[in-house]
Amino acid sequence: MQQLKRALALSSLLALGATSANATMIIFDGNNGGTPKMGIVETATAANSGNPDRYGMVLEFNDFDVYGGRSVGDNLNTGSFLRGDILLTTVDQDLSPNHGGLGVCSESPTCAGDSDSFSSNFGSDPGKDEVLFFDFMSAVTVDTFWLNGDHRETVDGVLGGDIKNSANALFNVYVSSDKSTYMNIFPDQVQPTDLEYIATGQTMSYQYWAIAASGWDPHSSYVEAISYVPEPAALSLLGLGLLGLSVRRRRSKA
Repeated sequence: MQQLKRALALSSLLALGATSANATMIIFDGNNGGTPKMGIVETATAANSGNPDRYGMVLEFNDFDVYGGRSVGDNLNTGSFLRGDILLTTVDQDLSPNHGGLGVCSESPTCAGDSDSFSSNFGSDPGKDEVLFFDFMSAVTVDTFWLNGDHRETVDGVLGGDIKNSANALFNVYVSSDKSTYMNIFPDQVQPTDLEYIATGQTMSYQYWAIAASGWDPHSSYVEAISYVPEPAALSLLGLGLLGLSVRRRRSKA
């Protein structure tokens, strides 16, 4: 009975403390350029390597897979969309140059030239926006998306006197429970705080997340990093499992 009480108390504490637990930060750009982030630089497993460093139809990381594509018409700016309506394309991880990260290669399956960034309203048909899907192995709360410009410190920032219009640096963030229908978590597209990060403000956990480059006119960026925490229930079960192992060990010693 005493052991059961301890297990329940531990699981409750884990559940209550999950939202305040330190988030896992995964960095996609090699942590080069600007102020270094306190996180884990992870290189994807992908079908191809070269320039960019990794690219293919999927980028595989330890906790999640990343897919990408582009809108058909304006379906990424309507509050919700169906994943089946997105034209899936090559995605890439640009590790080596400063201020790289994750991008979508909608204009070239080999990510040639400048096509490897994360862009809105690109190409000869304005209105095409790119989207990145994060398919986690289990439900998580993504608390922050970190972004930078196309090899710039900030989205639509300054590099060698090249000043872009920051009003175009807008994004939509989506969640899905079924990997089919995605809902925007904000009433409208948002600009990154300090042109560097988007705090989702979410407390609910989802297995499927997405972020889309939008904006009124063209802009290019990369997803530089994400931070997330596991679903509270998963932490509770983990705590119970660890405590169960401890109980079994004590019994075996007795």
